[in-house]
Amino acid sequence: MKSRLTICFVAGDLADGGGVNRVVSDLSAIFAKQLGADVTVLSLGTTGEPTYPLSDRVKLEAIADGRPIGWRKALSRLRRDKPDVVIGSWTQANFILILGLLLSGIRVIAAEHTSWYFHRRRVRALRRLIYPLAWRVTVLNPSELAHYRKYLGNVRLIPNPVPPMPRSTVGKGEKLIIAIGHLEPRKNFFDAIQAMALSRLEDDGWELAIIGAGPEEQLLRDAIGAAGLERTHIHPPTSDLASWYNRASLTLVTAKLEVFSLVLAEAMSAGVVPIAYTTDGPSFILDGFRDHLVPVGDVAAMAERMRGFAAEPIGDALRSSLAASINERFSPERIAREWEQLLNDSRSGSSSPVRR
Repeated sequence: MKSRLTICFVAGDLADGGGVNRVVSDLSAIFAKQLGADVTVLSLGTTGEPTYPLSDRVKLEAIADGRPIGWRKALSRLRRDKPDVVIGSWTQANFILILGLLLSGIRVIAAEHTSWYFHRRRVRALRRLIYPLAWRVTVLNPSELAHYRKYLGNVRLIPNPVPPMPRSTVGKGEKLIIAIGHLEPRKNFFDAIQAMALSRLEDDGWELAIIGAGPEEQLLRDAIGAAGLERTHIHPPTSDLASWYNRASLTLVTAKLEVFSLVLAEAMSAGVVPIAYTTDGPSFILDGFRDHLVPVGDVAAMAERMRGFAAEPIGDALRSSLAASINERFSPERIAREWEQLLNDSRSGSSSPVRR
């Protein structure tokens, strides 16, 4: 038996931004520091330095080759090194890892970072066939757990860790609303722009800052112009989101499909007041704060909720409650304990109960 648990994360290009890469960075650091594991991140198709730097306790191995050569090299390397646990980061990669390491004695954890209904029917069918062969499957919210438990006995709910954020300006937020994420159709920032226009909050000096980059950037700039907004702007992505959280009073999540939303949880931890569509992830994160949720796609309701929160001073009590909810449920220490329980089973071979 090895004295230290050996874990390998298999990730895509760590230089492409991406929320999954942020989670890989955070979890690998937690496993190395708090759990004392020997951790490696194996990056496929890498193009440069990671957007989210890895801990100095974590080893990085990069395979520059694309598919399928890169995958052949990755599987060969994993069979050679034989880590105790391999953790996949996206659905199709999980398929390859589960089948490619099936007879190797390596335990594969298929970590799901998107909703079960995001993929086409062919991928869903493959998932039903292949995921029962994984050692464990992890999901990020109770709705995902309920779906997978219909046909899996190896599924576990473990949310993403959310590090505590500084709250130096509690009660002193600017007339600033933020919306953060990759500028792509899934994030649906068009609704944030339309809600800002409908709310007419710019007339009262409020600003909307959309922070991110992506293929829809020019379309979103055109939508801002068409809506006649003058205090709404797109800003480039930054690793220093804390500076935005410290300035903002409100944050919007207008994605029509969101399995967790790390930026929502971080903003709440910093005391920023959220308004989000009732997708599975935000609904889970905002448990106990139902007034901050609006029906998916209801731009008028979003605008009305924005006006309501903007009209009244946002007190320290609400900000503190939001932060406490995040820090109690998703702190790195709590998530580390949940992963520790799961990973320790890799040594005993025992089954792990699902989180209810």
